[in-house]
Amino acid sequence: VPETLADDPWKLLIATTLLNKTAGKLAIPVFETITSAWPTAWALSQAPEPDLVTIIRPLGTQNIRAKRLIDLSRAYLQDPPSLRDARPSRALGAPISPRKRDKYPPTPISHLPGAGTYALDSYRIFCSGPGSEEWKDVNPTDKELVKYLKWKWAAIENKRWLPGSGVIGNADRLYVESLVAELEYSTNNSPGVSYIPQETLQSRKQ
Repeated sequence: VPETLADDPWKLLIATTLLNKTAGKLAIPVFETITSAWPTAWALSQAPEPDLVTIIRPLGTQNIRAKRLIDLSRAYLQDPPSLRDARPSRALGAPISPRKRDKYPPTPISHLPGAGTYALDSYRIFCSGPGSEEWKDVNPTDKELVKYLKWKWAAIENKRWLPGSGVIGNADRLYVESLVAELEYSTNNSPGVSYIPQETLQSRKQ
């Protein structure tokens, strides 16, 4: 889902807030309901909090998430992210040893409420601009982001990649096809959610 929102960082942040530690088949319908009712940052910044609480209730932590979505939208309007203005991150990065974690690198969205590791990883992978290679420096822990990066490293760079290890060798056609099958399995088992990269979908239509 984050990949389909690459051109709308605000919606990507709304999606990651709802998807964080929540199954996509539950979170995506809620995301669609919210963005249909309040399709812009300004609209959601004015949303009645009790209404949001009711909509988000099936996901749990509804009071926290409702307030965060409103605060996020207000902050986004007041200080929107810019690719030329990376801000210090409060989140921690990937573990560098069993007892130590690096501080997460600066990003254009690090100053926004609720910008945790999953949101920061998603932004760097999908929203860093055309031609950006920022995705190569991301080491996510979210299983769907890991699947996507494994596919992207294989399809774009012809490399096998693993989180925590980085590039571990070359990728052949059978390996790429196995990754696509893995993404298709995730899609088929999460109604309404597509984990298949758009590049793959477009190539199949040609």
